[in-house]
Amino acid sequence: MSDSMFQEIHIENTNSCGYKCIMCPRDRLTRKIGCMSLGDFSFLLDRIGPFNGTFHLHGYGEPLLDRQLVQKIKLLKKISPLSKSLIFSTLGVRLCEDFFQELIEAGLDSLIISLYGFTRDDYKKIHGYDGFDVVKHNLQLLSRSRKVIPNSFQTYIKIPGRGISPTFMPVAQSSEKIEFCHWAQALGFEIRKWDHLHNYGDGRRFNASNSERVCPVINGRRKSIINITWDFNVIPCCYDFNATICFGNLRKNTLEEIFSSREYFDFIIAHQINNLSGYPICQQCEKFDYS
Repeated sequence: MSDSMFQEIHIENTNSCGYKCIMCPRDRLTRKIGCMSLGDFSFLLDRIGPFNGTFHLHGYGEPLLDRQLVQKIKLLKKISPLSKSLIFSTLGVRLCEDFFQELIEAGLDSLIISLYGFTRDDYKKIHGYDGFDVVKHNLQLLSRSRKVIPNSFQTYIKIPGRGISPTFMPVAQSSEKIEFCHWAQALGFEIRKWDHLHNYGDGRRFNASNSERVCPVINGRRKSIINITWDFNVIPCCYDFNATICFGNLRKNTLEEIFSSREYFDFIIAHQINNLSGYPICQQCEKFDYS
């Protein structure tokens, strides 16, 4: 596959998640829950071919629930050794003591941690899961593993910034937030702030839709990203959480066939002329591009 057309490939290893975060429209998820097998992952990498860009091994789920994640990263690095691999995670999964060491040794390049609560009560309110102590324990394990294996592995914690309204997301008092951040920084973690929530298409109503802006899948950074669900459907972007728009299925079609399909070109034309009547999930989208 030509790296000139795409810079990132997002592969959803699973759409399973034990969380019910208030900012996530998981309550509206109707598609089948599943996990891509190691055999299917190998088949998919063969379909893609050698790729020197970035692989995101996560989708609309918690990637650490995939017990074959380490093996998948090893396989990925064997087939595409010059590629970069990245996952987003809550870290809210009970793991063995040496899991993060195995993950880093397998070749994972980056781990971004999503965290929106800084006390046990607030964490449970926001994430819908009493996992605060699990997350703190995993942060300690991850910190320990990074010291044992010094390499180019990168990680940081993403937290809500000032732009996120407490009306949508109650957060701990600033003193508790500051205390947690100091604790995490002492473990060696960088803290970065995220200043807005996403609608996830028609999943939420945090932001006003933007009918004048052209979808960045058509004219923006997301044009260079392939999004693949755990069951091989190629969809326009990660905000299509229910995979309502399918350009094709990589179990049946090649990438070349999918990106020259009628479904793909119909999607492009509809956005170019701003006629989204056939794409309900796009009508409420704020059309944010990735920074």
